[in-house]
Amino acid sequence: AKLAESKHVKRVIVAPGNPGMTGRKIAVHPELALGDNEAVVRFVQEHDVKFVAVGPEQPLVDGVVDALAAAGVPAFGPSKLAARLEGSKAFCKAFMERHGIETAKYASFTDYEAAVKYVESVSHKVVIKASGLAAGKGVVLPDTVEEAKAELKRMMIDSVFGEAGAEVVVEERLEGQEVSVLGFCDGRSVVLMPGAQDHKRVFDGDEGPNTGGMGAYAPAPILTPALRATVALEVMQRAMDGAVQDGFPFVGILYAGIIVTSTGPKVLEFNCRFGDPETQVILPLLKSDLYEIMRSCVSGMLLASEVQFQDEYCAGVVLASKGYPAAYEKGKVITQKTSELAAGLTVYHAGTAQGKEPGELVTNGGRVLVVSAKQTSLEAAIKQAYEELDAGKVGFEGAHFRRDIGKRALRGPVRLAVLGSTRGTDLQYVIDAIDQGWLRASIEVVVSNKKDAYILTRAENHGLKTVLHSMKGCANRTEFDAKVTATLKEFNVDLVLLIGYMRILSDEFVDEWAGRVINVHPSLLPEFAGGMDLNVHQEVIDAGKSVTGCTIHLVTKEVDGGPIVVQKRCPVHADDDADKLKARVQALEGPAFVEAINKFVEGQMPSESA
Repeated sequence: AKLAESKHVKRVIVAPGNPGMTGRKIAVHPELALGDNEAVVRFVQEHDVKFVAVGPEQPLVDGVVDALAAAGVPAFGPSKLAARLEGSKAFCKAFMERHGIETAKYASFTDYEAAVKYVESVSHKVVIKASGLAAGKGVVLPDTVEEAKAELKRMMIDSVFGEAGAEVVVEERLEGQEVSVLGFCDGRSVVLMPGAQDHKRVFDGDEGPNTGGMGAYAPAPILTPALRATVALEVMQRAMDGAVQDGFPFVGILYAGIIVTSTGPKVLEFNCRFGDPETQVILPLLKSDLYEIMRSCVSGMLLASEVQFQDEYCAGVVLASKGYPAAYEKGKVITQKTSELAAGLTVYHAGTAQGKEPGELVTNGGRVLVVSAKQTSLEAAIKQAYEELDAGKVGFEGAHFRRDIGKRALRGPVRLAVLGSTRGTDLQYVIDAIDQGWLRASIEVVVSNKKDAYILTRAENHGLKTVLHSMKGCANRTEFDAKVTATLKEFNVDLVLLIGYMRILSDEFVDEWAGRVINVHPSLLPEFAGGMDLNVHQEVIDAGKSVTGCTIHLVTKEVDGGPIVVQKRCPVHADDDADKLKARVQALEGPAFVEAINKFVEGQMPSESA
């Protein structure tokens, strides 16, 4: 539909398409076999097609762009060699490693027994991916070693994904919010689109199995200007340069699945095409002529000024068949009261087919429709999409959709306070994470009980508000903490971080801020609780431990006894002394704080009774 808007386009032939694709310029040809490149070329020549935009991944991997180019037909999409970035996850991971693109630790296997030994040997949770194309279903997130071994058997022995699972990638499971970043590519340069956030799990609250996507919205606030600049330079352009160096300049859409971790953005995957449901919330915002952009990409002359987006928001909700992503029903009659749909709302068809009656459409897939709403604010877009669904203007029997699309984006940045008495090294990491867009938070105030504590200077150097409280005039700990509480309430704080805070909190303070105060301890609690600083590290060495780390925990009345939020691990070396070990552990504390803050934002904090 977006191509049909171009003044340069007389008609758009869609193959195979679906009966829901309608429009004055649009013609659907379901008879074309996309797996036969020669048939595609013949079809294009017979219908006098002047330009081809390739959508699905399989034809790209099969080299349809190369076949069209050989026939003299310009086509928008990567070559067969370039499409390996999506066609083989093992190839993609090696490409990222070769060109310095941050991604999860991984190993690739074609031998089942070797893969099993690997998952048994690592201490972290893993993600298992079928290396080949598996229609978006070849990624699993096992929670235990036994589950991981079972998934390896399904893929490599039982061949549930056929040849796609003959090789698997096993990678470290990363924590953080995800964002999809798409770019138009001309072989040398890339121009980014607004970031979109997809919702992969089938049920609300990110519960249930993974799907191809249950909804999305754009622009996603998680992709801050600083983070966008980092992704543009260190991921997208680095991939473009790497493709040139490796001999397959990339033309088309490069889609990077990004996870924003506590140590910065990392790439989960590259795709070589528009993905859905992200496309249904990105392209409605495109102000420029899509056909002109694609032509410029193919000619190798794309300018950033050619790609302009509206200053609006779009939210899309997927309607899926009952049972999806497992076995699902088909043939359910679709209701779509087009004449009653509000302005700014579009219904996109995916798994639909012609029904028995003229003009009747029925379900024919797992994900059937996307209801997409465009408005001047994200809140308004989300509201409109759900209002149309609740009004029954679009739907079918057994339709399932999530009711929390975009919910996390409507939450503002978490408001932090920091209590500290020392240098505040971990505070610096949190500041940097916010500045670089890794963390959607604001530090409202830094409070200290020591007038010469460098944490106050550090905060002031970054323009942060600081408050010094002393025991003067306070009869006891409770009265002092009451002053601190008054300050925190004045700044409307959500979460309190203890960073080198050399005071024991009163019971009254702990009760007042229950579930909203976190502290770092330089060991893997519950081991070595109660100790401080170098003493803890020396105890670890004396105990002959081979692994140590740090723990972020909720603060309770029991010292170092609160529920664990995050733990980070590192090795203990034979030549370590307390100072060396402290330096290694301290490097983990900042990322641990950022991960814990994100867990607070996502409502994933443990209960006080944990």
